[in-house]
Amino acid sequence: MVTAHQGNLAEIAAGTAAQEQGTTEEVREMGATLIADHEALDADLTALAEELGVELPDQPSPEQEAALAEVREHQGEAFDTAWIASQIEGHRMSLAAGQEEIANGSDEQVIALAEAAAPVIQRHLDHLLMMSGDAPGAVPGGIAPDGSGDTFGVAAIALGAVVLAGSAAVLVRRRQVRA
Repeated sequence: MVTAHQGNLAEIAAGTAAQEQGTTEEVREMGATLIADHEALDADLTALAEELGVELPDQPSPEQEAALAEVREHQGEAFDTAWIASQIEGHRMSLAAGQEEIANGSDEQVIALAEAAAPVIQRHLDHLLMMSGDAPGAVPGGIAPDGSGDTFGVAAIALGAVVLAGSAAVLVRRRQVRA
């Protein structure tokens, strides 16, 4: 849960960076979505952490802070590119952590959170890949060939889910250690 909470805090900070430094409306909107969705995800996470007696930190990990600082050093289009790339990497890691929790977790509540988060995280990743032009069918500018593209909200929720899933893994491991 600690890892997921720190991930939420990091995504809220990344969303703020996107709003402040993003050069495209798509990056700024994705940033706003990350803020809103990760605040909501973190509210659920912190409520469960309190219920289970898990103490949560008040800031992202030093590694997360350093990664965002590195992205923030870029300006203009280079910022957008670095920001999207960092979000893709983070979503891939979160998705993997959530899958690990689903496969090997022992706390039903934590597993349920990871299961609920997985499709959301995948949608986030898919949208970020479209933004980067790396997804099948992607075109420059990140617009889907069929004209669809209203996936910001879904993508942001997905990221929160990935973070939540990673947190769930930490909670299960803590509970196993306590037992």
